[in-house]
Amino acid sequence: MQTNENDFPYGTYITIFLNGTIQFDLDKFDYDLGDKLCLQFVENKSTASEFIEVNYPGSKVWDVKLTGFKTACAAEKAGIKLAESFLWYSVSKNFPMRLIYHKSLPCTVFDRTKGPSLECFGFGHSTQTEKATDIIDGIKESFFSTHEPEIDKERLILSMEIFTASQLEITNRARFISLITSLEALSLQKDYKEYTEHVKDKIVGLIEAIKNEANIPEKIRCSLIGKIKGEMSIESVRQAILDVVLKNTSDTSNKKLFDEAYNARSQLVHDGRTEKNVEELYRKMSSTIREIYSSCLKLELKK
Repeated sequence: MQTNENDFPYGTYITIFLNGTIQFDLDKFDYDLGDKLCLQFVENKSTASEFIEVNYPGSKVWDVKLTGFKTACAAEKAGIKLAESFLWYSVSKNFPMRLIYHKSLPCTVFDRTKGPSLECFGFGHSTQTEKATDIIDGIKESFFSTHEPEIDKERLILSMEIFTASQLEITNRARFISLITSLEALSLQKDYKEYTEHVKDKIVGLIEAIKNEANIPEKIRCSLIGKIKGEMSIESVRQAILDVVLKNTSDTSNKKLFDEAYNARSQLVHDGRTEKNVEELYRKMSSTIREIYSSCLKLELKK
């Protein structure tokens, strides 16, 4: 049921792109989300939407609007939660989805009493049909969850965005690199200064030795000193990612799987090639990362 627009003037929306391999089977376009909120699906037929993504027969663009807020601030928070909820639904049902926007937030806040506002876009495709009841139930599960993840919300949303979009990449290598990048986005490197203080004099001595060594070319000398100053006081990216994997998954073999996948990703990025089967690693790591999201959000995977 639509709320009174004068009492609850603000709303928020994201835009979903369906490339034709998945269709939303909607028996109506307005759905009561509970707590005086209304979720509305509006087909976006603007010319601009036709050029945002490569289109396939049957492709559609949906503006997904959520209304029922007294303040713009409340609508903005709900818009972020709505984006997270659709990302989680995509992860949970294991179909790809891409959020496309050119501002800091993945949603747009609007005042229903003052006409339309700017647009924000999200895209997804799969091989199954999603029923309206499944969509609404899936979104509500995440949207109304009161659990606060330990991982920063912005990093979590970015990670899920990269993860879901990775499935839309054309080549296996691009998909795999994006997948590991989504895992890297979850990690936060710990500060090691409290430990390196114990060997501070030795570090200073090593830096001085490098500065005074005539056999080291200037550019290499600067690089070595920069590495010592920067990387000696902070946890490595690899270790930070591994901490996330071990904390949020139960399979003890995930450490070996991560090492293999991270090495393959490094080989691709730095050497341009790898002998590993990246398609198989993608499939295994995709399952592991979905388990991590499930653990972070305290929500169960649907597939």
